[in-house]
Amino acid sequence: MANNYLKPVNNHFGYEDNNLEDVDDDIFLNNARAKSSYKNASGSSLSREAPPVHSTNPFEEESVEQQRQILEERKRQIEAQTLNSTQKSLGLLYETEEVGKATAVELAKQREQLEKTSRQLEEINATLRFSQRHLNSLKSVFGGLKNYLSGNRDQQQPPSSANSPRSPPNASQAPQNTKDLKQKSPTEKYNNHPVSRLREDSYGREQHVQMQEQKRNNPFEAQLEANLEEMCGNLSRLKGLASDMNREIESQNEFLDNMNYKIEDIDLKMNKQNKDMNKLLGKK
Repeated sequence: MANNYLKPVNNHFGYEDNNLEDVDDDIFLNNARAKSSYKNASGSSLSREAPPVHSTNPFEEESVEQQRQILEERKRQIEAQTLNSTQKSLGLLYETEEVGKATAVELAKQREQLEKTSRQLEEINATLRFSQRHLNSLKSVFGGLKNYLSGNRDQQQPPSSANSPRSPPNASQAPQNTKDLKQKSPTEKYNNHPVSRLREDSYGREQHVQMQEQKRNNPFEAQLEANLEEMCGNLSRLKGLASDMNREIESQNEFLDNMNYKIEDIDLKMNKQNKDMNKLLGKK
């Protein structure tokens, strides 16, 4: 019932509802009559072409200008975000490089301590060899006195010859082992250390400064390219620093293994000499 009340009763224009379509104002004006007729003084009709119809929308040019401004603003935002991202990445790379340099310095100090400890172990080993010779001499002297006091002088092989000074297998092989360990443990000079190599990388930054001075026509592209090149240089330096520290750590690991062999050799010699001293003193 309500639908019948809202529906028009008569269609005065003779068009169906589905045949009516909305027409845009610009299209309607552009499709107007191209010619207009008028009558002259004699009464004959003449025709002339109508002037071209222009768009009467006052907001069309403003909308295009607004879109252009929006795109320009969006472009500036993207450029600023890109430069900000590269600056943050550069800051992180600089911090990582500083940490790597500090680690390389600590590795250099650690190597100096290892070399000092290795020299001290060699001195201890030499002292033990010297004391072993004295122990062998004491053993021969005490053996001779014992045989003299016991009256065993007619033996074919006197105790002095039986207890002739001789070095144990470990003592005889110690110098050779020490020499081999010296050959195995590499000793690098300080100039070849990663810390010294980092001093020669300053030329990269000077090149980047020169390139920034040459590229000032487009500030964004120049700054972005400079940041990317600086990041590439930092990454290459970090890669070289990591490789050098890896080799240094492997070298120090070999150094530690060699020191472990020296410590084991010293421990064996000290135990043997303690046993010999207790035997000479008559202790069990």
